[in-house]
Amino acid sequence: MTSLDSASSSPATDSIEQFGEDLRGLRRRNGNQTLAALSNTTHVSKSVLSDAFAGRRLPTENTVVRILEVLGEDPAPWIRRRNELDPRHMVESERDGSGDLGDPGEPGEPSEPVATSPWRRRFSLAAVLWIALGTAIVSAAATSVVWAVQPTPEEAQYAPFADGVDPMTTVCREDAIVAASEQRENGAFLVQMMYSNRCMAAWGRITRYDGNAAGDQLSMTIYPAIDMQSARNQQRDSFDVQSLYTPLMIEPDVEARVCGLAAATVNGTPVELGPALCI
Repeated sequence: MTSLDSASSSPATDSIEQFGEDLRGLRRRNGNQTLAALSNTTHVSKSVLSDAFAGRRLPTENTVVRILEVLGEDPAPWIRRRNELDPRHMVESERDGSGDLGDPGEPGEPSEPVATSPWRRRFSLAAVLWIALGTAIVSAAATSVVWAVQPTPEEAQYAPFADGVDPMTTVCREDAIVAASEQRENGAFLVQMMYSNRCMAAWGRITRYDGNAAGDQLSMTIYPAIDMQSARNQQRDSFDVQSLYTPLMIEPDVEARVCGLAAATVNGTPVELGPALCI
């Protein structure tokens, strides 16, 4: 099956599992990158990518676009196919008037005209229009409230994002970007600041490439640039790891800057990985 055929599978036989299988086939035909490599280039977490390729969960439009762009394919037909598998999209299409409006009925004999006065016709037409308008307004308002309050199926699995929460358990990871990135200690460490516009949240990430994870420590702290000792600081340290994330720090002030300061040990010797990295 070609990539074009995969992207345009018949909705009558399509499924989330088939969608994932076709994505796997496309991935194999385009270099068969590892999940770690795809995660680095798409900025989508490995768990979300794994679910998408395994057909366990329908990926978001954003995830599909990022995967297809990295694999060098046109996302448009895949997005159309993905939306045909999304019940929420089908409901929205019907609400927008693109769905079936009902059976118009079979043609038959013309009905006998009923004599009505002009006043009565005007009153009936006006009443119908007002009732229809009122119903539409109430229905739209009620639907908007329901959709605003109800989390999407994909979001329901995540923890609420807030100060101190692990970013990998929240929707913040879905639109995360690397806002700043610098190598330290001649490339032995990579210090990064991540940002989610959706959550208005920042977090830090540190990765070591010196092969000394066993027995050694990584540590990183993020803080408001104007107050390094702020109570809002988020810090994390861990032994025997190659990479770690700090918890989230929510910063709704778009003018405010957030900084990160990293450190490590190498064979037990502390190494400061400064200066601070700010976004």
